[in-house]
Amino acid sequence: MSLADSLKAFKSERADVVSRNTAHSRPATTTPTQRTSTPKPSGANNDKRTHDAAFASSRLGGGVAGGEIMRLVVEAVQKLKDNDFKPLSWLELLRYMSLPLDLRGAKGEATFKRALQSHHRLQYLNARDSPDGQEIFRYKPLHPVTNGEELRDYLARLETAQGVPVKELKDGWPDCIPTLDRLESAGCILVSRKKDGTPHRVYPDNPHYHTTAPSKTKSEDPSTTSTQQVVQISPDFLTFYSNIRLPANDNDLRAELEKAGLTPTSAVREVSKGPLKKKERKRVDRKNAKKTNVHLAGVLKDYSKVKAAKAANG
Repeated sequence: MSLADSLKAFKSERADVVSRNTAHSRPATTTPTQRTSTPKPSGANNDKRTHDAAFASSRLGGGVAGGEIMRLVVEAVQKLKDNDFKPLSWLELLRYMSLPLDLRGAKGEATFKRALQSHHRLQYLNARDSPDGQEIFRYKPLHPVTNGEELRDYLARLETAQGVPVKELKDGWPDCIPTLDRLESAGCILVSRKKDGTPHRVYPDNPHYHTTAPSKTKSEDPSTTSTQQVVQISPDFLTFYSNIRLPANDNDLRAELEKAGLTPTSAVREVSKGPLKKKERKRVDRKNAKKTNVHLAGVLKDYSKVKAAKAANG
């Protein structure tokens, strides 16, 4: 064998050895599309979570989202309000509602019932307290008033003088306007109205406070008929009060107030402005001021004594 053939055979054998050692020493390289994941510890649950399990923290019972529960509660509240404010049993309410699959069953229905019981516009009575022995729900309006007599009693119990907005009164008594008009004409309530005459707010009143007897009107509501006696006021006082006439215009009224020594609220307040004095600036005494250049005390010459001597000599 020639030298060239021996060299060729040696290189071929060397290449085979190198390729075998490389294959055993490191793993095969991964392609760009392959990904390696961190190994999980032994004993861990390797099952993939479902979509509902991943968002279980934001769910209510049965896997139903909180927004879905609130939608059902709002629908139930509107149903009780549209039922002429009559109560409905829990079973009747369930038959009316279209519960999703996750709420069907004892567990889901219990979750829905708890949401209804905690609503501030609903009243719940258990089977022991209800008259028919069933669990019932009733709509609770903003004000517990449904007729004229209840309105008078409710206004008398109010601790403030703010009255009751008619808009809120209609929440539990939609057709209250005719009764409000009759009670106002009988002197039982005071009604503030908007520019178009629509009742805006209701306040308590009493026929005893009126100097003339209110007109009696017959109606089905006994509270709209005034049967109370008006407090007797001295005729002399009524005559004196009736003879008082206010000035015809604002200028005359203002003149009468000034004649009586009173200041009208419409009077222009005159603010007296004194002579403006220029504020003199105070001169700051710097004798005790912080001294600078202390590190040059041995270099600079002190002329303070010379200055003091000149000031003494004048």
